[in-house]
Amino acid sequence: MKPESRWQWRGRIALLAVALGFVLYPLTPTVDVINSDWPAFATGARLIVHDPAHLYDLDVQRRVQNDVTGGRTLVTLGIHGILPFLAPAWVAFLAVPFDALGSDIGGRAWMLAGLVCLALGLLLAIRPRPPSRIVPAFASVPAALMLLNAQLDGFVVLGLGAAWALWSQPYLAGLALGLTLMKPQLVLPLGVALIATRMWKVLAGWAMAGVLLLVPTLALNPRWILEWLGAAGGTVQPGAREVNLAHLGILFPAGLQTVAVAILTLIAIAAVLGLARRGRGDLSSAAAVLVAGGIVAAPHALPTDLVLVALALALWGQARWFDWMLLSVGAAVSALAPAPIPVAAGVLTAGWVCLRAAGALPTWRRLVQAPESAR
Repeated sequence: MKPESRWQWRGRIALLAVALGFVLYPLTPTVDVINSDWPAFATGARLIVHDPAHLYDLDVQRRVQNDVTGGRTLVTLGIHGILPFLAPAWVAFLAVPFDALGSDIGGRAWMLAGLVCLALGLLLAIRPRPPSRIVPAFASVPAALMLLNAQLDGFVVLGLGAAWALWSQPYLAGLALGLTLMKPQLVLPLGVALIATRMWKVLAGWAMAGVLLLVPTLALNPRWILEWLGAAGGTVQPGAREVNLAHLGILFPAGLQTVAVAILTLIAIAAVLGLARRGRGDLSSAAAVLVAGGIVAAPHALPTDLVLVALALALWGQARWFDWMLLSVGAAVSALAPAPIPVAAGVLTAGWVCLRAAGALPTWRRLVQAPESAR
């Protein structure tokens, strides 16, 4: 066996071992699911069943979360001493059957469900390539962060992957995009691109999925949408580990922060759309740019959300080993470094993938084969 082939074989085995470790992690008895974001989702689940009128009341959330954690103090305190439920109300509905299993078992099941959705979304995104091609994305640092934090990104990846697989049936593709509404702030460039290209059937399916999610929440509390927007918009702090360009708007004076965030978001969306147009001859390249660019353009994005950049690399299908390495290093820096370093790390990481997928960066082969006059 050639040395290069031997190293490639060892790398695949190592990645498979990491992937297996991810699957076994929620099943390990010593894992503490309370010190993740699961208590926030469990809090939302209990409130939507027992006290839906106060779903976004932080004082009520504090009392409920105390029951979820068994009175324990979380390692990482959020707002008002808790990890508040700030997701759309339909996320609370989704968490209800998991919370019914109990705080511990329900949290483990929630983690496993996120992993399953991540794997399915990646498999759908890479078809008809071999299933083994999902391993670099599934075993990446962003996937680990999603798992450790018990976050929702796996559901978003499943929605995007299913939409890609169903693209020849636009209305069904739009329905699949309904899963992205678990974290709608991450898909703004995609939404604008669909409008700009007049993909009305996809948009109709997406809108129908939104209506199906929205109607039950409006029936219980018609104020939820406004309460959610108010709660989500008022809790991003300067010291947060955000990985989106718009977070720099928080550094402006208080009276200008909202305007600054909006302007930076619009600038980022325009830049992402411009790069996506470069790859419009290759639909997978354009899709990768829109997915990865959703992190840069989001008004709120955390290191766990960089798993969508892993999906973008899988969609693109031309990533090299250094692309995966840069993604994992960028995600690790975003998760561990103090603010504002995560903003730089996250934007540079997602931006690199956007530029690579759009063909805006010269490849090593192009540089080597360039004519002497161009060197």
